[in-house]
Order: sequence, then C-alpha cells, then structure tokens
Amino acid sequence: MLDASNTPRKLVEVSGLKMYFPIHAGVLRRKVGDVKAVDNVSFHIFEGETLGLVGESGCGKSTCGRAILRLYEVTDGIVKIDGKEIAKADREALRKMRPTMQMVFQDPQASLNPRMTVASIIGEPLDEHTKLSKKEKLERIYELMDQVGLNRAFANRYPHEFSGGQRQRIGIARALALNPKFIVCDEPIAALDVSIQAQVVNLLEELQERLGLTYLFISHDLSMVRHIADRVAVMYLGQMAELAPREALYARPKHPYTEALLSAVPDPDPTLESERERIILKGDVPSPANPPKGCNFCTRCPKVMEICHSVEPTFEEVAPGHYVACHLYQSNSQNAGATGASEARKEHIQQGEEA
Repeated sequence: MLDASNTPRKLVEVSGLKMYFPIHAGVLRRKVGDVKAVDNVSFHIFEGETLGLVGESGCGKSTCGRAILRLYEVTDGIVKIDGKEIAKADREALRKMRPTMQMVFQDPQASLNPRMTVASIIGEPLDEHTKLSKKEKLERIYELMDQVGLNRAFANRYPHEFSGGQRQRIGIARALALNPKFIVCDEPIAALDVSIQAQVVNLLEELQERLGLTYLFISHDLSMVRHIADRVAVMYLGQMAELAPREALYARPKHPYTEALLSAVPDPDPTLESERERIILKGDVPSPANPPKGCNFCTRCPKVMEICHSVEPTFEEVAPGHYVACHLYQSNSQNAGATGASEARKEHIQQGEEA
C-alpha cells in the first residue's frame, strides 16, 4: 500500500525495545539479575508488507512479537502501531487499540478454549469490542468462517473435533474478527504437518492481498520465510543481527551468523547440495542472563576479531535497506585503531564478491 506521496507508510515502528525478565534468588527472593530476552531491538514494518523474523530457538523472536503487542509489560523502548504509542499506553487506551493489532499463536490446540464452540471462539472479540446484535454477530462469524475456508455447518463444534490445520484456521478467523491492520504470526505453521503448512501460508497470503494486512511472520523455517516475506530480520541472543530485503539477504548475507543459518538450509538440487559448504558453529549459545561483552556472537563467530570481545557493534545500514550489526562492516571511528580489523573486513568482502 502506498500513501499520497507514493512512498510506503511505516505502520509499525519499534525503537530500542527491551524485554527483561527479573531473576530472583535466595530465601528473600531478591533480584540478582535479568534475562535479557529482547535487548535494544529496532526496526519498522511498512503497511501491507510481511517482515519475516528468524533465528534459532531461544533467540527472543516470540518474546519480541508479544512485547510489540503489549502482551508483556515492556521494560523499555518505543512501539508505535498506526501512529499510536503502545509500549507506555494506559489500560483504557490500550484496550481501544486492540482491534488494530492481533496475533495468531503457534499452537492452535493450546490457544483455543476447549469448552467453547467455534462460533463462541470467533465471536469473543466481537463480544468484547463491538455492540453488534446477535443476528449481526452470527452473520459476521459466518463471513469469517467463509474467509478462512471453514464450513459454516461446523460453527457449533468444539476445537477437539478439528484437525491441526482447521484449528489454525479458527485462530486466524478470530484474529480477523475486528478487521485489524497488523497481525503477529508467531510460528503459525510450526505445529502443523508439512502437507498442511503450505495451505495455511497460502491462506495468509490470500488474506493479506484481499484485506491489505501487515504481518510480522515469526518462524525458524527459513525456506517458508523466503516464500512469504518481503524483508527478513535475523535475531541472535535477543538482538538484531541483520535486516534486509528477502533476495538480498538470501543471496548476499553479511553477518557471519546469517551465513551459518542459511548454510543449514538444504538445496533441492542434489548436485548443488553435494557441493554446498556447511558452516558449523562451535560452542553453545550463551545465556541471555549473562551475554558476552562486546558482540553477543563473538564466542561462536568464525570471523571474530579482537575488537569483537570489547566493543558492541551498532546496527548500521551498509547498503540500501540492508542493516547489519557486525564489526566487519562498521564505519564508525571506534574501529579505526582495531588491530587487523580493516584487513579482516577487506578479506571478508573480497570473499563475498568471489562467491
């Protein structure tokens, strides 16, 4: 979608988002530290686009999505959706904003009340936020069921009577009930069979085109993200490592962590698959309660430099629309005196050009 000036409008703006969970210990349960699940994350999502958010398990993807919708009380940062501040809004103001933003949860079985019928589940947001008559509400429920491909005759059935894919369609219908502009899809296909995953993704794409929706699509399935996303953001240990347009990121990844992630995606061509070089990361992911000093990837990075252990890289734009937090590409003065940094940077860039 484009506004009058023919440039995309930023529907979602996230700046310096932090989501810390306190650690308590001892008999008196005193606070002894924080789990830094999301640590100083910034990005934006244009109206009508899909931003894919990827990373390994435990990197903070789902926490980030929930914090953006204020399902958690944000530790710090600014979150604006459709121009309205979410992170610090009071309860009444937040309630009025809820119809604009919704969520599709990872496990459809866990996110649907087993004691409620399909009609009651889909109609619950209408009960809370509208004053529709009983007849109008039922018509809206049937309309939503039609949109997601559910038979109207199933309206009085319970969630346990449906397959995983059908349950996820119920969750999508519930999310659409209030005509939202922005939907966080938190690994919506992770709990589904492979044969059903494509159906759900195609449904999400069809609904986006028809209703003008904006998605934050959280997933660890890099192949599916490549199919659905316009831009892709990569998270590691609570921080943003790289963000770029889809094709640029998959063809020319810049952050060593992104390179390692993409090297794990199998190629359908057996010849190319046999020639593909896997990047195996050594060591374990550090604890988000005690992240490394400097770059949070320095303990596992195959291209680590001396500066990486002491100075945290900034999240900078290194090409049009391509952002990365890595000392290999830093342009600020803090790298000017780093031993071997410029040489390593040149060598890495030359290797990328040769590839």
